[in-house]
Amino acid sequence: MGNIRAKAVCLFRQDDRVLLMQSFDPAKNEHYLMPIGGGIEFGELAIDAIQREVMEEIQQPICNLQRLHILENIFTFDAQQGHEIVFIYSADFVQTDIYQMEQIRGVETSGLIYFATWYSQIQLESLAYPVYPKGIEPFLFQSI
Repeated sequence: MGNIRAKAVCLFRQDDRVLLMQSFDPAKNEHYLMPIGGGIEFGELAIDAIQREVMEEIQQPICNLQRLHILENIFTFDAQQGHEIVFIYSADFVQTDIYQMEQIRGVETSGLIYFATWYSQIQLESLAYPVYPKGIEPFLFQSI
């Protein structure tokens, strides 16, 4: 029997765009999008975890963090069932030049390299990739 994982993700917004990374589930043959984030370590607060994850993955300090919502997500990835509690935050980058970059290079803890891209709502609709965790869609473009 698996464990429930605690996770924190962060939505970064610029004008009418949101920053999301693309990933792939080989078992489903499915491309999907998700915000930058990762697991919360034992004894770590969710707000500290998201700051750490963003720094580890894309080497960017963040500020103005606001918790938007908490989701419970039951899913399958690579034919394995998962269950997570997801803390959703919004934040700003300290270094504003990152908002001008088309793509931002990131590195997962596993060493996997990814690229996060700015997407408008129209681009997301035309791309038609699911955005995970399930239930995050209403928060992507929500003004605070």
